[in-house]
Amino acid sequence: MTALDLSFQYLYAAPGRDAPLAGGAISLSGDRIAEVKPAVSSRGGLLAMPALADAHDHARGFHHIGFGAKDQKFELWRAALYAQPPIDPYLNAALAFGRLAQSGVGSVMHVYSSIRVDRLIDDARAIARAARDVGIRLGFVVPLRDVQTLGYGPDQELLALHDPRDQAFVKETWLYPFPSPERYMELVREVARAIERPTVTVQLGPNSPQACSDGLLEAIGDASARENRRVTTHLLETSIQRKWADASYPGKFIRRLCDMDVISERFTGAHGVWLRPDEVALMAERRAQIAVNLSSNYRLRSGVAPVDSYIKAGMPFSFGVDSFGFDDDDDALRELRIGHWVFSPLDTDAPLTQELLFRGWHQNGFLAVNGRNDYGRLTPGAPADILVLDYEALSYDLIENMIDPLEVVLTRASSRHVKSLYVAGREIVRDGKVTGVDLPAIEREVIAQTRRGAERARALKPVLERSQATLEEFYRAGGHTRAAR
Repeated sequence: MTALDLSFQYLYAAPGRDAPLAGGAISLSGDRIAEVKPAVSSRGGLLAMPALADAHDHARGFHHIGFGAKDQKFELWRAALYAQPPIDPYLNAALAFGRLAQSGVGSVMHVYSSIRVDRLIDDARAIARAARDVGIRLGFVVPLRDVQTLGYGPDQELLALHDPRDQAFVKETWLYPFPSPERYMELVREVARAIERPTVTVQLGPNSPQACSDGLLEAIGDASARENRRVTTHLLETSIQRKWADASYPGKFIRRLCDMDVISERFTGAHGVWLRPDEVALMAERRAQIAVNLSSNYRLRSGVAPVDSYIKAGMPFSFGVDSFGFDDDDDALRELRIGHWVFSPLDTDAPLTQELLFRGWHQNGFLAVNGRNDYGRLTPGAPADILVLDYEALSYDLIENMIDPLEVVLTRASSRHVKSLYVAGREIVRDGKVTGVDLPAIEREVIAQTRRGAERARALKPVLERSQATLEEFYRAGGHTRAAR
């Protein structure tokens, strides 16, 4: 890769800088930053910072609402996902990765969601190819689950509660026979052999602790420790999950995962909305982290993560878009700004500072996705992942020298202000457009594919609505609190 020399009006080199932002020049050599120095003459109106890292996402290019999965309580919304029409996995992932890149994201944690292991390897290859073509770094999370497919209770019990008209269909379509823990671990290694590269990592992905048997969780912990492989899972996302955990493992839920080596310094738990301070302290001791998904938690009525308790305990945390931006636009910059507003009020016990905010989106997120601790600063030797914003457009009406440029970013920045994005020294977004793929054409084809599957989706709608009603009654009656294992 050829060397590049870039100059900027403002350079945000590292979180927590005390000095005002100033102009700077960056020289790239291959996939690394070679030199950073004051700019002799900067390109007008540009601001550079490390690219963002999305620490939790499902890379769903086609939006949920497109096939009727409206925003509602998570446990009911999840059942509606079965209506998604068939979509080519390459195109769906490329569409999601391209949108994220357009909003300044250079690294994406893709939590692959299908439980069909028969297509796992082929889908992993397609998704890795999409990441390569778009140009982002990829953390591919292999889905692992072997219990509680339908909800937080025994599958046969929940199946029996469904409408008799639907039971055969539900059993044949959703109650998939799962591999043994040993076979699952071999599948993870097979995926790793197929797609791992310097810009692609493969991670162990228990769907959630309640979806895994003790044997599977123990196998995950053993494999993580033995192979130094990271673990990503959904963790205490909802109040219903909290009640299930308390009924199943009173006072011991997080301790149990730590004892199994599932939670360690290699762990990222998505959401963590219902973690208690003592559990946060335990995770902090293990140097585990939580990926905060603010917009997703609002839209699915899950609550707001206790970020102040993370800060007080010294637990690292990152941020994710979770395929659930407020406007269905996968805009990570908007997600960054909303998190800044929600978590930084001074009347909280431990407000989110700018330094912690950017550490989450840079250093911690990069570690979660890529398993590397060498990121978060525009310094010589650092990865050449650089987000360039059109500061002239951001500051069009400002009186000069009245406000720190970073405050302007935290007030106004969105994907429309992304001028360029470099990942591993390659410019993957230029003038707001993805350079490696034809994103508008991909979007048109994804929409066309989903509309070809519209008849099936409409036929499934009444089945899914009856299933959601069954689940709603199950949880309202406290069925999940009787499901202690």
